[in-house]
Amino acid sequence: MKRIIQGCLLLLAALLLPAFVPAGDTTAEASNYYQRPEVAQRELKKDKDYRASDVYARAHHIIYGSKGPVGPGGRTRIAVIVNGDEALVTEDRIKNDIYAQLRQKFPRDSFALMKGTDVNTRLLQMAEDRYAGQHGTATVTKNGAKVSGTVAATSGAISKDAVRKEDALDADGVPVKVQPRGTADLIRKDLAAAGKAFDYQYVLMVTLTEGNSEFYRHMVWPLPTITSSTTKPNVWLRVRFVDCASGNYLYRNDIAAKGKSHNGFPNGRAFEVSVHKAMQEALSDIALVTD
Repeated sequence: MKRIIQGCLLLLAALLLPAFVPAGDTTAEASNYYQRPEVAQRELKKDKDYRASDVYARAHHIIYGSKGPVGPGGRTRIAVIVNGDEALVTEDRIKNDIYAQLRQKFPRDSFALMKGTDVNTRLLQMAEDRYAGQHGTATVTKNGAKVSGTVAATSGAISKDAVRKEDALDADGVPVKVQPRGTADLIRKDLAAAGKAFDYQYVLMVTLTEGNSEFYRHMVWPLPTITSSTTKPNVWLRVRFVDCASGNYLYRNDIAAKGKSHNGFPNGRAFEVSVHKAMQEALSDIALVTD
């Protein structure tokens, strides 16, 4: 019933508000009209095929502006960022499954789950301002083995402060593969600052990382001359759920999960199973309370 009433009010506002705009104001607005770009406010859809009507979108903009309601009596805004290894983030089925679980966990009436493009842009800008031009590439010997990675470009030797860069590791000590470093060097306080700048109460960053995989062959009984193969890829789900007001983690965890695929290399379906299990565990650790 609550949703029906809200929908009726939104529709009524969209239909009636133009009638209260004086005709003379139209010309004045047109003469001062200009456009400027800004990052789109994209709320996660109820499901991947959901399409909001033009009337609903117009009414929502009239009442709330470009952002969803925040603060007391409004919806809690959560910026969602999904990143990680190339093989995982390029699989739409994996991201769609993450979004679906988040929508189920956080009710739309109470939470505005937003694709945190604005927050991610700010984080990338922070990383660029802080680290761009400070690191070059080098091959050094460490523990008897040659290691290629990034080092301080201005120094002639590997310093203690450059050890993590030399190993091409991120802030968690996990290798950064053949992909942009992105937010790899940023930490909790950076996420909180970027989220707060855009009026989010929380920033939820989900980083997907490939783990080890098991591969083995087995006979197809009762035909011993025919063999089959099974691959079990592991995935790490690194969850950062930051409270922007306090700057602390509401929830932080690294969860490993295993998938399975037959007669082939690790594929999107196997990774999807892994990520689904890990995401399910993470969301089970988070409780929703009413003050």
